[in-house]
Amino acid sequence: MRKSLPVISTGTPSGGGGGCGTAVAVAPAKTTLPRWKQRKLRIALVRHHDLCLNTRQITQIQKRAGVLPHLGLGYIHTALKTAGFHNVIQVDTPAMGLDSEGLRRLLADFGPDLVGVSTTTPGLPGAVEACQAAKSTGAKVILGGPHTEVYARENLFHESIDYVGVGEGITIMPELAEALEQGEKPDGIRGLVTRDHDGGAAPMVNLEDVGWPEREGLPMDSYYSIMAPRPFATMISSRGCPFKCSFCFKQAVDKKSMYRTPEDVVGEMAELKRRHGVKEIMFYDDVFTLHRGRVREICALIGESGLKVRWEAPTRVDLVPEPLLTAMAGAGCVRLRFGIEHGDPDILARMRKESDVAKIERAVTSAHEAGIKGFGYFIVGWLDESPEQFRRTLDLACRIPLDYASFYTATPLPGTPLHTESVAAGRIPADYWDRFVRGEFDARIGYLVPDAQRRAQIAYRRFFLRREMVKPLVSHMATTGQWRNTLDGLRSLARSTSNTDRDF
Repeated sequence: MRKSLPVISTGTPSGGGGGCGTAVAVAPAKTTLPRWKQRKLRIALVRHHDLCLNTRQITQIQKRAGVLPHLGLGYIHTALKTAGFHNVIQVDTPAMGLDSEGLRRLLADFGPDLVGVSTTTPGLPGAVEACQAAKSTGAKVILGGPHTEVYARENLFHESIDYVGVGEGITIMPELAEALEQGEKPDGIRGLVTRDHDGGAAPMVNLEDVGWPEREGLPMDSYYSIMAPRPFATMISSRGCPFKCSFCFKQAVDKKSMYRTPEDVVGEMAELKRRHGVKEIMFYDDVFTLHRGRVREICALIGESGLKVRWEAPTRVDLVPEPLLTAMAGAGCVRLRFGIEHGDPDILARMRKESDVAKIERAVTSAHEAGIKGFGYFIVGWLDESPEQFRRTLDLACRIPLDYASFYTATPLPGTPLHTESVAAGRIPADYWDRFVRGEFDARIGYLVPDAQRRAQIAYRRFFLRREMVKPLVSHMATTGQWRNTLDGLRSLARSTSNTDRDF
């Protein structure tokens, strides 16, 4: 009988304020099964290149931003090991420097029975290449990731894809592997879609019931971020986001909140430093400070344990009161990534950000005063964004004490309110993403204002090529060692200077 991991059903963390007095968690014990219970199925988990024509980032920055570990595949790997499947490898082609042929040769040498490939919608062309490489070895192939919740059955248009996983791959993959090993037809698995069966979406599980993501065998030295010193690692301390920004697609598993205990979070941080020597940890929660009491407990436990490691996290401008910022800075937080998005009140309202310029200025300034660097995310080229509205965004970015900024071009991803509004306004074809999934488009989805790409380039130049940025950039490069990537990016931005910048 197939066993499922416990499913969480509430968004409230358990326990009171006594967590900080408990010892830091230690590394979960490796599951050792009797030899007769260990499964023989060979499984490969693949992340292929995701540089594609529908990226929201401009090329000069995207190529130098870095290669980050894929935590989702690490958690699936751990779940498979717990279920007794030990012949499992993770293949991260961006980190390993493999093209599609290199991936095919590696898989052919390994001889997998089952290959899982993760993707986003913009990254689908690379994922399909990976599926084709896997299928050429004779393996069964399952496609998963955030993309599949909107397009599940449509992905089966590609002959190289046998199954599509929707929702929690942590539960889908062990159940599918068990069915294949036992020679059963994998119908009835929640979250598995085949050409004959639709299993809906697999619900979220508590990550503490899974264990820490498997990192052994990954090219840890090959991961890097332009923002951090090497070696570095990524973590998730919570899942889910209750907010409804109009540009963001939410999977079913994103709509509830799940929180790991402070002991488990700090335990993994300590293990990353001990085993891999990491100098900085990048949290990839949706909103790290959503439950502020838990964050205070994490900070206190870091101090009690004597752990010395830099870390950064994403948050919102309305969720960082000054006392919390002081506690985070004292616990090693060096950077907060703020989803600022825009400087125009009308567009902020249309984005459903539940924010305003005053909150933005107060939060970034408070973080700066607490000794935490600010990283601002902005979206330019919003639907019907005027030149004046763009100027307000650029003026805000340059006015507040940000050390870093990223300027994305508005991209109406499927399943988002922005997509619905853009179709209604006649800016994009209603069937663009459907045809993109089938491989019929080789052109980017249309920008929502004609010069959106130029606006992003102007924003980067105006922000980073200011005299005021010389000192923080030199300090950043000295701290992180990212001299080459940073200087190459700056030179590229400078070379792309346009005489039409004065229009803004």
